Amino acid sequence: MDKEKINMPKTILSVSIASCALIASAFLMAGAVQGFKTEGRILTVRGAAEIPVMADIATWTLSFVATADTLSTAQSSFKVQEAAVRSFLKSMGLSEEDITAAPLSVNDAEADRYNDRRTGPRFTISGGVVVRTDNLEAVAKAKNNLQKVLESGVVVTNSWGPNYAFTRLNDKKPELVSESARAARTAADQFAKDSGVKITGIAKAYQGNVQILGRDDFAGESEQKHKILRVVTTIDYVIK
Repeated sequence: MDKEKINMPKTILSVSIASCALIASAFLMAGAVQGFKTEGRILTVRGAAEIPVMADIATWTLSFVATADTLSTAQSSFKVQEAAVRSFLKSMGLSEEDITAAPLSVNDAEADRYNDRRTGPRFTISGGVVVRTDNLEAVAKAKNNLQKVLESGVVVTNSWGPNYAFTRLNDKKPELVSESARAARTAADQFAKDSGVKITGIAKAYQGNVQILGRDDFAGESEQKHKILRVVTTIDYVIK
C-alpha cells in the first residue's frame, strides 16, 4: 500500500465518529522490540478507523437491440424502444438530465465476408441508455419495476448495475485520519502502561490509502449503497 507522510501533533483531539476499530496484536510488541534504534527507542503502532457512509451517485446502463432487413426500419425500431425506455425511467422519478444515450453500433450481416450463410435480418443496431443520478430512490424503484419495460415491447439485453459510488471522500478524510491517529495513540498508551515505558514524542507518521468498501460481503462494493470508509495510520512513537 502506498503511503504518504503526514505531520501529526503530539496531542490528538478526540473526534466523535460512527465507528472505530483498533488494531493491537502481537505485531505491536514485536514491532516495539524490533524498532529500537541507536538514537532512541521506537514503538510502531497502527490505528484503524472506519466510517459508514451512503453512496451519493448511481449509474445504470440499459442495453437493447433493433433488427431489420433495411437500415431505416432498424433505426425506426430502435428509436421506438429508446423512447419507451426513457419514458419508463422518467415515470419512475428520473429526470431527462439523468438519462443519456449509450454509444451505438450497427452491424450489417452482408458486409461480413465470413458470413456466407446469413439467416435472419441484415441489420442489427445495438445501443441503450445510461443513467447517472443522485436520485438513488428513483433508480431503486426503476430496477424493481423493470418488467414494465418488457411489457412495453422492449427486451433489455443487458442491465449493468445499478452501480453506486461515494464521491465526497475529501469531506470525510480529515475526520477519518484524525480518528485513526487517535486509535493508534490509544494502542500506544496501552502498550506503554503495560510495559512500564513512557512515550516522549512522535518520530514519524504515515497514512495509508483510504479504502471504500461495501458494507456486506455477499456483494461487490459498487453494487452496494451502504459503504464503509477505512484507513490505517502507522505512527512511530519515541519511548524511554
